[in-house]
Amino acid sequence: MTCSCWKCGGVLERNAFQRGDRCSCGADTRCCRNCDFEEPGYRSECRETQAEPVSDREAANACDFFRPRQGPPRGERPAKDAGGKAAFDSLFKKKRPV
Repeated sequence: MTCSCWKCGGVLERNAFQRGDRCSCGADTRCCRNCDFEEPGYRSECRETQAEPVSDREAANACDFFRPRQGPPRGERPAKDAGGKAAFDSLFKKKRPV
C-alpha cells in the first residue's frame, strides 16, 4: 500500500518523512495529519498514549512515535463497488407475473 499526502492526496515516497521533507503541494510530510496514530476523538487526537501533545497537527514535528499512514488520507474512502450492491439487490427483486 502507498502513502498519500494529507493535503493533496498525492503519492509520497516511502523515505519522504524526514522533519524537513515536503510534498510537491508544499505540505509537511512528517506531521500528525500523515501519521497512522492520528485519530480525532482521542486525547490530543492521537492513539499513542505516550506521545506529547502537538499544537499544530499540520506542521512538521519530531515525534518519536511517528508512523506514516498507509492508503488514502483520513476522511477519504476508496470508491465503493456498486456492482456488489446491485447483485445483492437483484436477489430480492420482485418478479413480475407473466
